[in-house]
Amino acid sequence: MHLRLDAPVLALEAGQLFALDDARGTRIQPREGTLWITEEGEPKDFVIGPGEAFVVARAGRTLVQAVAPARVALTSANEPIAANDARPG
Repeated sequence: MHLRLDAPVLALEAGQLFALDDARGTRIQPREGTLWITEEGEPKDFVIGPGEAFVVARAGRTLVQAVAPARVALTSANEPIAANDARPG
């Protein structure tokens, strides 16, 4: 039997954060809750919620913090997505 999970999903409490190092190309997508995201070297921070996604564009450290309790999916940006990606314009 071969089991494939579409995406790891992390459960975060309000205020909890995690770091991704050198994760360029990783899609961060909240299934529930609101996330604050900052990338090393990017002057802007981003806030996203369900139905939105953020693709890490830079090498270095990316910090993701739950503004409210959240469930977060992590996938490759090369995989199909149903929601719009949030990126700097």
